[in-house]
Amino acid sequence: MDYLTQFVIPFIGLKPGLHTFDWEIEDKFFEYFEYSEIKTGRISVHAELEKDERMLVFHFTLDGTVLLPCDRCYETLEQKIEGKEILIIKFGVGYYEENEELQIIPEGETHLDVSSFIYEYCNLHLPARRVHPDDENGVSFCNPETLKKLEMRPASTEPDPRWEKLNKLRKDQKA
Repeated sequence: MDYLTQFVIPFIGLKPGLHTFDWEIEDKFFEYFEYSEIKTGRISVHAELEKDERMLVFHFTLDGTVLLPCDRCYETLEQKIEGKEILIIKFGVGYYEENEELQIIPEGETHLDVSSFIYEYCNLHLPARRVHPDDENGVSFCNPETLKKLEMRPASTEPDPRWEKLNKLRKDQKA
């Protein structure tokens, strides 16, 4: 059985009203997404589906942690992921994405695979900058050896002579 089939919801057999789904996402989930930045982690996903005659409304709640490389020292960093997302599915003529929250699917559809939405939500809740936090004394948990290398300044502050020649060429062209 394919691992991602657990994320396929057969909504046609569900009665109108509220339905809940729970998943534990682990490393295996992220393996199915070829260019996934997340390789290791554990995230609990809770979904509440409000089924209507002409619409499906999903309320997703994500809570867990993933392991990523630190942007500063490239050592492994445990990153918390938590958040809520809404997905509205309406029925229409074909497949169409109205916006991030609203999707149109054909009238005859009977199932919905939410795995790609969950994957997207996990990535959306990652911070833009991922670095180890500082301790209570303001000292970073980053690799100290790497921090020392980053703090090193070049010995020479003289301008590179190649830039001077390029600037001279540019000035000559303007004249």
